[in-house]
Amino acid sequence: MKSLGLNELQQDPGLYREVAGIIRNEGLVCFPCRGAYRIAADLTSIRAVGKLIQSKRRTGKAPALVFVEDEKMLGRVAAEISETACRLARAFWPGSLTLLFEAHPDLPMKVVKPLTKANGRLGVRLPADEVARRIVAEFGGPLLISSANVTKKQGSASPAQIRKNFMGKIDLFVDAGDLKPAGASTVVLVDGESCRVTRPGSVTAEEIHKVAGV
Repeated sequence: MKSLGLNELQQDPGLYREVAGIIRNEGLVCFPCRGAYRIAADLTSIRAVGKLIQSKRRTGKAPALVFVEDEKMLGRVAAEISETACRLARAFWPGSLTLLFEAHPDLPMKVVKPLTKANGRLGVRLPADEVARRIVAEFGGPLLISSANVTKKQGSASPAQIRKNFMGKIDLFVDAGDLKPAGASTVVLVDGESCRVTRPGSVTAEEIHKVAGV
């Protein structure tokens, strides 16, 4: 596992190309984002997604999260984007809102099937975190994101625990030291023009329904 300090990445933006290159070559990258470390893989790569699932010992019921750069990239992930979903995205992205969509038919079925066992949907977010956004932008495609802990175990905020759990499984680790926890994102299921909060979080249900108009 190659390690890179967060300060190195911030001082030399050119290193983002190296991070994106690892992902492009079907590798796994771990970086800090919103109070926890996250592991990223190319969503469109069957091999990379398989490596991430195996590294996590991921269960079939775990929800899937995808990071995108903008609404255009969302169109490569979601099968259909309603006007309600657009209003929510424009109001709360970048930020701590995750929208649930049916997967785009162009995504590989061998990727979609294991990632949508939990609820038939992919959770999609445009993160506010600068490091995450720059990695997605440099890579140029949607990223499958998972918290850096073995399924059902804690440790996603601790570099020591991550090195213990993922040595030999992650190709690059961006180390920012121990992280302070942050609030969970709000998860919203958009069904046509209606929506429902499936997990409360930083964005309140009242704010969601006001913007959605439902």
